[in-house]
Amino acid sequence: MNKEDMEIVAEVTGAHHCANFIRAGETFVFSTDGLLDTSASTAPLCLGVIAKLQPALLMAQDRLEAGLHPISPRFNTFDCFDTGIDHGGTGKVFVKLRLRDKKTGAFVEPTP
Repeated sequence: MNKEDMEIVAEVTGAHHCANFIRAGETFVFSTDGLLDTSASTAPLCLGVIAKLQPALLMAQDRLEAGLHPISPRFNTFDCFDTGIDHGGTGKVFVKLRLRDKKTGAFVEPTP
């Protein structure tokens, strides 16, 4: 797996009352080095969700260097820092990380 040919996609799987107007189906796209690609991303910039992704992006780099699929099968879904409207916050956003081939746009699933 050539890391230059891959990108990490954080797809928004749910969004409720988000103050930044993030919607389900939007994406944050990162290089395998953890750099946000704003031109390929469709979601508005939100530090609350991006900050929660940072540890997973570091782990993805480590897994890739070890020859593993960079997205952990157990550590791949995240939510933003907002506590949610039911707990005094403004809303909540949920994302799932996936690996995508830049050339084909196909998602690359881990092999068993």
